Amino acid sequence: MIAASEVRLSADAPENYTVKKGDTLWDIAGLYLEKPWHWPTLWQHNPAIKNPHLIYPGDKLRLSWLDGKPVLSYTAGANRTDSTPINSTSPSVLRQFLTYDTLIHEREYLLAPRVLGTQEGWSYISKRTPFFVDKSLDTEEWFIYRTVTDFQREKGDAVVRMISLKKVGEAKLVRSIDDIAEMTLTRQNQEIKPNDILLPALGAKTGEIFHPKPAPDGVEGRMVGHLYGSNYVGHRQIVVVELGEQDGLNEGHTLSVVVPGVAMKGTKGEMRYDSDIDNGGGDVVKVLPSTSAGTLLVIRSYPFFSLAMVVEADKPLKADMPVIAAEG
Repeated sequence: MIAASEVRLSADAPENYTVKKGDTLWDIAGLYLEKPWHWPTLWQHNPAIKNPHLIYPGDKLRLSWLDGKPVLSYTAGANRTDSTPINSTSPSVLRQFLTYDTLIHEREYLLAPRVLGTQEGWSYISKRTPFFVDKSLDTEEWFIYRTVTDFQREKGDAVVRMISLKKVGEAKLVRSIDDIAEMTLTRQNQEIKPNDILLPALGAKTGEIFHPKPAPDGVEGRMVGHLYGSNYVGHRQIVVVELGEQDGLNEGHTLSVVVPGVAMKGTKGEMRYDSDIDNGGGDVVKVLPSTSAGTLLVIRSYPFFSLAMVVEADKPLKADMPVIAAEG
């Protein structure tokens, strides 16, 4: 953990700030700090408040100095009981990616019920007609998903494969008949197709309230792609990271996306870019320093993968870029 004396405040960090509806912890951390992931070092809990980990709209923040170190404390607002605490990032983003399973293990994917179709043989299914799935079911409420892409990671001699899913509708069980079930659509985001998969419906949730914090030292891996298959991603989009709980990565951890330094080769005064760094013929090889292209905030972790939001990006980020613990 970085020492409080090493925390660098933003040039225009306010002495006093009242939390507003719509603020996020990342917004507030960025208001006070050059590096928002140093938030836990700056943040000081008020022992008089029942749950000091939570910040609500209307709370008053105060920046002060203690033994030459910056600290941030707060006083609870008057209407705490009538509001919900702010989260690390946009509640709508968290609701979308935490309420609905967006990555599942290959084993779950292969066992999940599949849409068969309608008695009329329609290619696209709407609310106008019941449809059937390929298993007898007993749970009443279901979400319907379409497969988007998959992500693989080698672990020893095994390969862990996770499937990315996009929610396309919701359905209700009508009846089970032998080894199939009849369903009816209750909500749809787009047409439902044969072979879409079903998973039991989850209750709405926004996940645990977590503070931005540095990932463990030494963590490094890859940003393997956009959740829904795009090759390039930008601000506020969700990416899949080839790191997870088994690597010590959890919700709230921050990662830097790295642009590796290019290699140059040649003799003094005649250096050139060259991907071939074979140091033959007396050539000097120099590798330029790596730079950070953006910052990711982990919003959901699985054993070997995580979902992360792009919270800062200096340029479009590309699949397979390296990621490391955000620098101190």
